[in-house]
Amino acid sequence: MRKILQRPLKILELLGLSALCTLVAATIIALLHSLNTPQPLESILPGESHIYRWKQGHIFYKTLGDEKAPPLVLLHAPAIGASAYEMRKVMGALAQKYHVYAPDLLGFGLSDRPNRNYSAEMYIDFCHDFLAEVVQGPATILASGLSCNYAVIVAKRFPDPCEQLILISPLALFGDEQPRWRPPTVLIKLPGVSFFLYPLITLRLALRLAMRLKRTPPQGQFPGADVDYLYATTHQFGAEHAPLALLAGNLSVNASQEFDSLQQPTLIIWGARALHNAWSLSSQHYMPKQAEIALIQDAGVTVQEDFPGKVVENIREWTEARKAKATKTMPGNADTTDTPSRKTTLAIGENVAAEKSNAPAVAQQIDTLYKQTAMETTKIESYCARCKKKTIMQNVQEVTAKNGQPALRGTCSVCGAGQYRAGRL
Repeated sequence: MRKILQRPLKILELLGLSALCTLVAATIIALLHSLNTPQPLESILPGESHIYRWKQGHIFYKTLGDEKAPPLVLLHAPAIGASAYEMRKVMGALAQKYHVYAPDLLGFGLSDRPNRNYSAEMYIDFCHDFLAEVVQGPATILASGLSCNYAVIVAKRFPDPCEQLILISPLALFGDEQPRWRPPTVLIKLPGVSFFLYPLITLRLALRLAMRLKRTPPQGQFPGADVDYLYATTHQFGAEHAPLALLAGNLSVNASQEFDSLQQPTLIIWGARALHNAWSLSSQHYMPKQAEIALIQDAGVTVQEDFPGKVVENIREWTEARKAKATKTMPGNADTTDTPSRKTTLAIGENVAAEKSNAPAVAQQIDTLYKQTAMETTKIESYCARCKKKTIMQNVQEVTAKNGQPALRGTCSVCGAGQYRAGRL
């Protein structure tokens, strides 16, 4: 009997020892986090520094560009270690055409980090108050991530101060409204949980892993300065409050209905790698008729950090095309010239029927764009009977063969003869 009981007792002993070691390690990490807080933190964004004394706390923001130029407000996504730092690579280029405002949201960056109940409604109020009290005029809002939802709701509720929208990677806007599971708010707010959880998710290793999951830099490596800044901004007094509210789901909000009836011109910029053939998008959302989609190949969620040049180029071309169209439609101007051609594949919402019953869903449009850009950027070879060698196919289309198998059909880039190849893109 004693031998029978010895094995379960040893298992319990090992489990208890493992739990004790885990608790000791977590305690050490938490204490080291406290010792390393606060870290020196400065904004590297160009421009003038300002403080907006908002009713909920002081907001740090920077401005750049001609004050007489159209105003553009950059809203970073709320995330662990988030700040306007994510707009550093596009702010200078955009300031050539706009008067740019780049605030740090409350609880992030160099803004105040009070211990309060953070919510989506709080950030929606901030967006409206910032437009009304700081910008004081019709502005364009450029938002990324979850902030796209806030921008859409502000544009719907208060159309006057919000002239047009630029949405970067709005996955939260078109994806599933609610995750299947998330930690209860009460559990997140427990002192013990926050004491151990936040230091663990802000380790340099954890931050680097989070960057690797979101970003796809062209060079394949992450600059050490990015990791250092992310580490510094997560090691500030009160830095845990907003991220823990995000983990608890308090910062999420469903803006799909507001987006469906949006009236402002809207440009949506996606990274093709973040979409994976639109598998994560809901098929129940539709594009407003005044919205356009730009798809950037080889880009992930943080398009503005990995391919800032392409993002700025798309914004400029979209703006110029809108100005050209507005000029043509003015009384006395004949529509005799074509608008500037776009270098990036776009799905123009104005070509889509306004009726939802006839309009393709967002997921369908994204999937079509993904295939089009893949055809443009991928060189597909096939045997040409006329050239008697393999050549690159042009005008490639996905078709179904007589045997029911997928196939590709196109024309030879050398002689123009028809080509056929089994398989898919």
